[in-house]
Amino acid sequence: MKKTLIALAVLSSVAGIASAQSNVTLYGRLDAGLGKAFGGQSQMIGNYKETSMWGVRGQEDLGGGLKASFNFEQGVNIEDGALTGGAAGAWNRAAWLAIGGGFGEFAMGRMTTAQNRTMGTFDLNGTTNNTSALKNLGLDADGSLGGNRANSQFLYTSPKLSGFQARAAVVMKQDKAAPAAGAADTRKGSYQLAASYQNGPLSLGAVVQSKMAEGANNRTGYALGARYSFESFVVSALYTQDESKTTGKGFGLGVSVPLGAWVVGAQVARITDNPNPARDGATAYELFANYHLSKRTMMYAGYGGLNSAGKVVKGTTGSSTFGVGLVHRF
Repeated sequence: MKKTLIALAVLSSVAGIASAQSNVTLYGRLDAGLGKAFGGQSQMIGNYKETSMWGVRGQEDLGGGLKASFNFEQGVNIEDGALTGGAAGAWNRAAWLAIGGGFGEFAMGRMTTAQNRTMGTFDLNGTTNNTSALKNLGLDADGSLGGNRANSQFLYTSPKLSGFQARAAVVMKQDKAAPAAGAADTRKGSYQLAASYQNGPLSLGAVVQSKMAEGANNRTGYALGARYSFESFVVSALYTQDESKTTGKGFGLGVSVPLGAWVVGAQVARITDNPNPARDGATAYELFANYHLSKRTMMYAGYGGLNSAGKVVKGTTGSSTFGVGLVHRF
C-alpha cells in the first residue's frame, strides 16, 4: 500500500496520468561497487553488473478478462544521481501502453524487444553489463539483433500454452529516423518473431529478425538457445547470426553451479564468421560469483577477458575487466 501511494504521488507530479482506479507500483534497482573497465583503472563504478534504474508500472482491470497496463522506466547514475540513457527527465528505458486478456497482450511504445524477453535466459549471468562474454562480442543474448529496446514498437505476446510462448514485433518504416537532407533513404519496416518452450529443466528459444535497413551489410538475423538444469549444475548454449554482417556469426557456452546462496559459473563466446580478418575468431570469457543476501539484495564478483581479435571487436586496448559490488531491488 505504501508503494502504491508513493507511486501515485510521483506519477501525479511527473506525468499526471495516475488514477485512483489503477494499481500503480514504484520499483527500481541499484548497482554500485569497485571495478575496472577494459582499458581503464580501478575506481568506484556503477551499473557494472546491472543497470541502476527506477520506474512506475500499473494495471487496471477492465472487466471481462481484459486489463490495461503501462510502464515508464528511467536509468540512473548511482555515482552522481544523474539520469542516464537520454535527455534529463526522459523515460528512456520504457514508455509503453498495453491491453491484455485471454488472447495474450498487445503493447505499443518504447520497450524491450521480443529477443530480449525470450533469449536473456541463455546468458547464465543475467547479461551483465561489463563481463558478459556474449555482450562483449556484440552477440548479446538479449539484444544483438538491433538492440535490446526499440522505439515505436508494436509487440504481441501470446499466452503460455503447454510451456510454449510466442512473440511478434513490428516497427514501421515511417517510425524510424528520417535520413539527413540529401542522404539516401535506407529505412525499412522490420519485424521480429520469437518463440520459447519450457518443460521442467529444459528451456529452448529462437528469434528471427528481418532485414532492418537497405544496404549490403544488412541481412536477416536469428538466434537459437538451449538451457538445461541438471540436479547440481546448469548448462546453456546460444548461436546467433547478427543482422549486420559486420558483427558476423558466433556462439556462447556457459555453466553455473548453485551452492546454497551462492551461484558460481563461467561462460565463453566466440565469433566464428566475420568478413574482417582482424575480428574473425574473436573470443571472450567470463567468470562470476553471485551471493544472494536475500531475494532483493545480491553481492557479486565478475571477471571478463578478451583475446586480441576480441579487443578489436570491443574497441579497447585492455584485455580484462573485473568488478565487485552490490545490487539491491525494491
